[in-house]
Amino acid sequence: MSDSVYTGEDFDSKVRKQVEFYFSDSNLQTDRFLWRIYEANDGWVELKTILTFGRMRQYRPEERVIAALKESDKLVLSANEDMIRRKAPLKDHNELKNIRRRNSVHIEGFPSDVSQEKLEEWFNEKIVSQLPKEQAICSIRRIRNRSKEFFGVVDVEFKTQEDSEHFLKLDVSYPQGVVEGVEEKDLLKKMSLLRFREMKESGKRFGVNEVTKRRSSFKDNNNNKKARKDDKKDDEKTADTEEKEANGDEANTTAIEEGDEESKEESKPVTEEAKEETKPETEESKEEPKA
Repeated sequence: MSDSVYTGEDFDSKVRKQVEFYFSDSNLQTDRFLWRIYEANDGWVELKTILTFGRMRQYRPEERVIAALKESDKLVLSANEDMIRRKAPLKDHNELKNIRRRNSVHIEGFPSDVSQEKLEEWFNEKIVSQLPKEQAICSIRRIRNRSKEFFGVVDVEFKTQEDSEHFLKLDVSYPQGVVEGVEEKDLLKKMSLLRFREMKESGKRFGVNEVTKRRSSFKDNNNNKKARKDDKKDDEKTADTEEKEANGDEANTTAIEEGDEESKEESKPVTEEAKEETKPETEESKEEPKA
């Protein structure tokens, strides 16, 4: 994000929209950094902290930001205007979590070079007008890999479950928007976030992207290692049998113990490598929450 100063006529509305998003039901409890501050200070957060966030650095001077936030109907500034908090109390954590999951859609197939700003513009221009209930979107979260690279996967939270279910029924292509008569391979792949997580837990998912390739590669590597290990065990058993026939039970006992030690040594790099390869799986959920 560039630190150049934004000078558009919609400066005030953009400031309010962004800061209101930070404190929204959709974002606040999912932003660990902001949530810790919020909980520790009875909901108050220093304004200078908010101004250090990536998407707020373009809004200066601070006096103009303060003037814009004074007009917010969702936020309130402290008496000396150096702290800010929500006006409405936050709902129960589990209730909000269930709402987010119920109203969210998992989408795959966006270009890997599309920016957060372009995604927001696209949804506002191509999708929002098609929604039957609330023509607005709570959040668009780009999913990034371990290297913090976006690979075309987005989780979108709609205002209502009705809107999310309606969106799932639409044929959507990027950048065209809602389309008809387009081949399935050219459409964005989408499903409810709840369904996606169920499939993820069961080892199933649609689409081919960096995550699925990584998971397949991991499984293939494990299968190859298991096959090599089984072959080695067979070789050891054969050698053990031959030695037993030649030297008797005492020699056989020694061979088994040596084989066990060798297996232990071999198992160490396999375990460490498996740990390394599974790390990206846990990083898959890293998100980039934006308004």
